[in-house]
Amino acid sequence: MGVDASTTRPFRGSEAVARGEVTWGRLAGPAFRPLLTDVYVGSLAQVDTATWVRAVALWGRGTGVVSGPLAALAFGAECPWDDERELVMPTSRRPTSAEVAVRRDRLLPDEVCTRYGVRVTSPARTAFDLARRAPLVEAVAAVDSIAYRCRLTPDHLLAVAAAHPAARGSVQVRRVAELMDGRAMSLMETRARLGFVLRGVPAPIPQYEVRVADGGTRWLDLGWPEVPEGRRKVGVEFDGPEHRTITGQNRDHLRDADLDDLGWEIVRIGAAQVLDERLADALAARILRKVT
Repeated sequence: MGVDASTTRPFRGSEAVARGEVTWGRLAGPAFRPLLTDVYVGSLAQVDTATWVRAVALWGRGTGVVSGPLAALAFGAECPWDDERELVMPTSRRPTSAEVAVRRDRLLPDEVCTRYGVRVTSPARTAFDLARRAPLVEAVAAVDSIAYRCRLTPDHLLAVAAAHPAARGSVQVRRVAELMDGRAMSLMETRARLGFVLRGVPAPIPQYEVRVADGGTRWLDLGWPEVPEGRRKVGVEFDGPEHRTITGQNRDHLRDADLDDLGWEIVRIGAAQVLDERLADALAARILRKVT
């Protein structure tokens, strides 16, 4: 069976040509899409995380372990560096490439597992690798997402760090373990939470559950249920694009009214208040006044 525009699994072009399934001329045409050097899929294929994991492994000729951001994506997590491809390979088989970051590292047997039929670093090892990256906030965001998807705890992260005491960036791993919270459901949620914590605001509770009068449940992105007597409890909600539609706005108004009846003040924020230092400073100062 040859390869054509409908081929969904990555294949090596040179091997397909050697088998007589395709010519180099056809590979350069509209029926195929190059992913990496000598690695192709059919042009009709939907290129997703599974495709990239298999493509990187194939590029490494099966001798490496997919790691870093792509490994995180393989577990369904989000990652700030989601366009990067990384592979851990043996010392003697480390090609130089701008397409795939190839590194030498020591992986213990329990730090490797299988996704999509390919060897990838385990959730804990993947979190350890990403926890050593800069900046700190993005490292925590990446680890939080893995923790949420894979039930990873600080102890899991610290256990990997203990097994690699000389690894570069281990000091930051301990800080990430202190700051991580596996209840966060998005990167922006973690960024917002750390924007408060690192500016001296008491740590909020991610995805805080509030039972309302009708017996239903409302979940706050970030909640401060413990406030001084006489103050209203505070919840912060991150308003993404879905909140800007008429339907979303109406839903938010009804939701906020339910929470208001229970003594909650809801502060709605956007991306600028998380990512812009000046606006983040002002927001943190505002929340600090409300919760202390």
